[in-house]
Amino acid sequence: MDAAIKLTGSSQRLRLQLWGTAALICSFAAGMAAFWSPSVAHAFFYSLFGVAAVLVLLIYPEVALALYVVIGDLKGDDRIAALLPVDLTLALGALLLVGIALNLLRHKRVVRMPASYFLFIALVAIMTASLTYTPVFDAGLEKLGRFLTVTGIVIVAPFFLLGTRQQTVRFFASFAVAAFAICAWSLFALGGSERLVTPSNNTIGLGHIACALILILWFAALPFFSFPRRFFVYPLLSVPVLALIGSGSRGPAIACALVILGSAVMCRSRILDLVCALALGSAILPFARVPGSAIQYLGTLVSGRSVSGLLSFRYDLLEYGWRLLQQHPLVGTGIQGFRYYSPNPELYKWPHNIFLEIACELGIPAALIACTIFAAAIAEAIRQLRDTISPAFLLSQLAAALLVVGAVNATNTGDINSDRLTWLFLSLVFVMRGVRTRESDSRELLVETLPAPA
Repeated sequence: MDAAIKLTGSSQRLRLQLWGTAALICSFAAGMAAFWSPSVAHAFFYSLFGVAAVLVLLIYPEVALALYVVIGDLKGDDRIAALLPVDLTLALGALLLVGIALNLLRHKRVVRMPASYFLFIALVAIMTASLTYTPVFDAGLEKLGRFLTVTGIVIVAPFFLLGTRQQTVRFFASFAVAAFAICAWSLFALGGSERLVTPSNNTIGLGHIACALILILWFAALPFFSFPRRFFVYPLLSVPVLALIGSGSRGPAIACALVILGSAVMCRSRILDLVCALALGSAILPFARVPGSAIQYLGTLVSGRSVSGLLSFRYDLLEYGWRLLQQHPLVGTGIQGFRYYSPNPELYKWPHNIFLEIACELGIPAALIACTIFAAAIAEAIRQLRDTISPAFLLSQLAAALLVVGAVNATNTGDINSDRLTWLFLSLVFVMRGVRTRESDSRELLVETLPAPA
């Protein structure tokens, strides 16, 4: 026993000596680089920071997943895009794949996929078959390739990376930090005439990110504070709320309002939170100098006198997609056919509705497959919300809230590849089931192993 303790102590001392030696070498190299040339010093420090960041993302790949779903709204800024000589989405995707492999080698827990997810195989098979009659083969192949790689990672990765409560909390915390930074950056444009945007100049993307951040704070932050202390959290809510209003994104605004009002109805203790948040917002909004164009666009939700006036340009896209579906109901026009069957491919890019997009390009059977997958996720969310006994109930509430946002986005924004948050929110519901099941099993095992009271 003493020998084992001594061996453990000596190994710890050896590890500390190695870390100390490595730190000394790095400090000496940094000092020499700074003395020799400032440009070399900058390159050295940037390289050191890059290596450290890569190591962190490989050790905690759930952080890389959080960055992956927002990187498209960041890399449009030339300063951010210049950080790496390759596309940042591809770089993070590669890190995610390596992180998944490392998790498997370290025997990290993997959440079992639901049976409904095997329908994705049938959907991909239909996409592949449609390449034989799509109007532009290269465009269809590119869209299919993006769905299998860039979008497919978001669909599959959560099951490999979010197997425990700790990993899930790290993911949401990382996403919240990145989303808060994007929302705060957009607020520098307050007082201007244009709607607020992300660094990639995307108004809808800012609305999606701000809406998700509001719900994370609402479901995962506020409940952990007593009421007096929540007054320190309400100001944090003002940042994404102003970003959401300033972006003028109507779909995320509708989804956010539905979820928060629904949570207040289901849990009366949240009514006081809602009243306080509305009071704070009413006090801040008149002085925030939100662009008038954003307020005017949001105002069309109540001022629109007809469906076409409410939907604006989306009405023409939906009408065109419906005509295509009537002409090709069984097999569709082929993947990416919506765009290249139209008289103006630069204007008619997608119908801003994922289900209509799949239906008119791949046929009604493919659309039914997509509807079945979403219906399975909704049914799973309802089942989890009814289970108030199992642990991690707040995570299920958050996942269900985000699923509502994803469903609204799917019917209002569309394009199966551009809206990665929709597919992520779809998978999170099933992942939460695995996390809660593991927590319940661990608790039952702990109860069984505890000694019986005397």
